[in-house]
Amino acid sequence: MTAEEVESLKKQGNECVRNSNFAEAIIHYTHAVQKDAKNHVLYSNRSLAFLKMQQFYYALEDAKETIKLQPYWAKGYFRKGEVLYAVGNHEAALLSYEQAFKIEPNDKGITEAISKTRREMTKERKENARRPWLWGGGGVLLGVIVVFCDQWMTEKPVLQYLVLQILLVAVFGGLSLLASFAFKFIHNNDKSSLLEPPFDLFGDSGSKQNEGGGKNSDQSQTSEKHAHRRGGAGTGRQRYRMGKS
Repeated sequence: MTAEEVESLKKQGNECVRNSNFAEAIIHYTHAVQKDAKNHVLYSNRSLAFLKMQQFYYALEDAKETIKLQPYWAKGYFRKGEVLYAVGNHEAALLSYEQAFKIEPNDKGITEAISKTRREMTKERKENARRPWLWGGGGVLLGVIVVFCDQWMTEKPVLQYLVLQILLVAVFGGLSLLASFAFKFIHNNDKSSLLEPPFDLFGDSGSKQNEGGGKNSDQSQTSEKHAHRRGGAGTGRQRYRMGKS
């Protein structure tokens, strides 16, 4: 292993990023990491490439590794903030940006990122506060329309009592209000799921086969080879782990 080889691979990766060839950039950075696993710049660059490919889990892992290797380097926290911002976790992103700002207070990119994140947080808070009123009000309006149609557009109205009419309107409003809370819950879960590790199709089965030993171990190795040929999430995660070894 030579520093020249690592630098050459890094330059190739950087060139691929400039040309928006992010998949190839990841390959070059990974080869460089295999030769120099303590180089925090390689993880930072690969984090950016993963982010551009919307591989948020791997991008965040590389950002964390960058911080672990060089905790006083602002770009590591900035990379982490960028990933968190991309998945909509603005509160955590702001914390990372602010940590980067403490290290590099004169960096305009960090300052702009903080301002951008605060604007998004303000916008999100307003939307969250307004949504229940809009959805609930829409439900009430729909209930009123149903009651109106029942009273004036049918020969024999079903809702002949005022209490029933009010109850129906309230039910429509309540259901719409519940729907707004459900929407928020699902939306937050969707954001969290973007940072979950990809499903490993082959890791668990391979481990169980290895525990059997002997013939089962040989079968596991054969199965692993076929799994690598097929590719998939399990293969991607294993290659990523190899890149960090």
